Amino acid sequence: MEALLVNDREASQLLSISRSKFHVLVAEGRIQRLKIGRSARYRRTDILEFTKTLAADASRDAVAAPGRP
Repeated sequence: MEALLVNDREASQLLSISRSKFHVLVAEGRIQRLKIGRSARYRRTDILEFTKTLAADASRDAVAAPGRP
């Protein structure tokens, strides 16, 4: 069974990005951070939902700029 919560290292690996880029996304409020004591954790579902927003953004950009390579 997969864990419901992941740490920043695991979350950045799920997204195939650096930890520093992941922390930028968290600081921008695009991914929610949960505090458990002194530890920060991230919902796996929030990470997956974030990838869906990327796909939606890409589709919207393609429609907004037709004929653009």
